[in-house]
Amino acid sequence: MSMFIAFWLYGTLNTFAAVFTGGIDGLSDENIMVMPRYDMFGKLPLSHASFIEEIEGVEQVMFMDFLMSDSIESMMDGVVYAVSPNFFEVYDRFVTDDEALAEMIRNPNATIVGKLMAETKGLEIGDILAIKSNSLNSDGTYNWSFQVVGFYTAKQIKGDEMGAVINWDSFDETRLNQKGTIGYIVAKASDPSLANEIGDIIDERYMNSAYATRSGPESAIAVEMAGEIADIELIVNAIMLSVFFTILLVSGNTMAQSIRERTNDIGVLKCLGYKDKTIFFSVVLEAIFICFAAVISGLLFTLILIPVIEVASGGLMEDAISMSSSTVFGASLAGLIIAFMAAAVPAYQSLRLKVVDALREG
Repeated sequence: MSMFIAFWLYGTLNTFAAVFTGGIDGLSDENIMVMPRYDMFGKLPLSHASFIEEIEGVEQVMFMDFLMSDSIESMMDGVVYAVSPNFFEVYDRFVTDDEALAEMIRNPNATIVGKLMAETKGLEIGDILAIKSNSLNSDGTYNWSFQVVGFYTAKQIKGDEMGAVINWDSFDETRLNQKGTIGYIVAKASDPSLANEIGDIIDERYMNSAYATRSGPESAIAVEMAGEIADIELIVNAIMLSVFFTILLVSGNTMAQSIRERTNDIGVLKCLGYKDKTIFFSVVLEAIFICFAAVISGLLFTLILIPVIEVASGGLMEDAISMSSSTVFGASLAGLIIAFMAAAVPAYQSLRLKVVDALREG
């Protein structure tokens, strides 16, 4: 049971740690994210996008801003993004129909809503999406409303559908504060191998600017942002090292005690003609069997837990978490190491045990 808990913990931590370390599917290496260096929710001037478009190796540049709210609770209900018209071309992991996109560009009050957000809020085509933002509207309030003209879906991460997109040009024309600014820029590189080089060019250009940038492949930036909260990978490894060290002590002591209690049995087996090596390997195989029973049951329990978490998250975590082959391999390797280390001393003792001594102790 102790080993089962250890490997269940191993599988769960490694599976869910991917959410915080950028190891989830859907994050691109060819999309270069450009954001404010010192404030995740800060602003950049639109002129940054114009400069990035001229860099060699950049195919397209998309920019966006957020209709942010001071309320964390309202942000969890979905975020509204004001985007450039080529949003769905650069972020090709999002899919919408051409009619909805054309209507969003034409109609200043139109929005395309993520499928999950629409299902959560019960929105249909023609409905009004009303939000409160810290961007001041032209009517002097912080209230914004948009007409739903279509829906978008995410190819991989279901939680990405918890949002809505509007036309940035219309939004920038209507707001009264922070005109001509954007939240971040996404540049699509012609080759993923150029992403880091292009990111360095951008950061060097604005290094001494009041609008300094932090740029890099989307997958790498996600890891950096998670690292600002905590070194998740270090935390996971520290927990697992502590757990497995404790389990090794427990299992080693239990295995040794089990063999000591069967000293007489081992003596009888040797009397019946069982060779020393046969008994040695039987002890090792017993440890391997126990460890791998724990590995299999622990990882299976993790697999059962994943859809439960997805349902509990309301679909936000759907397709975002999965057990990788490296997790299975790591658990198997750890189980094998623990089995050999736990069985080493008892197996050696059974190998060297003399029949007379075994029967005397029995």
